[in-house]
Amino acid sequence: MAYICPKCGAEYDPSLFQFGIPFRCECGEIVRPEHVRAATEEARRREEEKKEEEAYRMLQRRADRIAFLIVATDYPRVDIEIETRNLRRLCDRLFPGKGELFRMVYEARFRRLWQQFREGA
Repeated sequence: MAYICPKCGAEYDPSLFQFGIPFRCECGEIVRPEHVRAATEEARRREEEKKEEEAYRMLQRRADRIAFLIVATDYPRVDIEIETRNLRRLCDRLFPGKGELFRMVYEARFRRLWQQFREGA
């Protein structure tokens, strides 16, 4: 945990200050001990954002794989549909309530690629 300045965001090690006594930040703002909670909440928020970003990257890698299978292989349509369904389930698990967005972005992308590279060929 750290004391965090509410004005400039500077972080201070609490062990360097007398417990419970406010002190002045280098920017001039008074930092109070209750700002430890703000630092903890900020760290938790950053960790949640990091986890969400990792989940998004995993979803994107799997979607790119399906796109590759459509464009560069002769993978059967039924298998592409199975891969897409599995990706949709993963999306529902990682990002609840985003199913419509999945359909608009990924399923539409896969459909366009199929039409362009499989039906048009």
